[in-house]
Amino acid sequence: MANENKLLTGMLVGALVGAAVSLFDRRTRQDVVACGKNASSKIKGYIKEPTSFTNEVKQKVEDVKDTVQEVSEDISFVNEKVKELKETTPQIVNLLQESKERFISKHQRS
Repeated sequence: MANENKLLTGMLVGALVGAAVSLFDRRTRQDVVACGKNASSKIKGYIKEPTSFTNEVKQKVEDVKDTVQEVSEDISFVNEKVKELKETTPQIVNLLQESKERFISKHQRS
């Protein structure tokens, strides 16, 4: 258990040191400030109009549902094609074998 705590503590310290070092870069500091302002602005907007937040969440949920539905349809299509291929492959192998046998027997007679 003590090792797990050391690992978690080490990861946390490493992340904090990494974040602090990255802030030495001017562009990174500007980006962090801009992201903070943007997040603050969004939160204030959600506080003023909570329905906008719920509407955005509902829209994201709908988008995810649509994406899942599309992926599900794509998987079904691929499964159907694989099934067709499994059924067709032995027929093609037999056809090729017959063609090979006819070709060999024709050339052996000549």
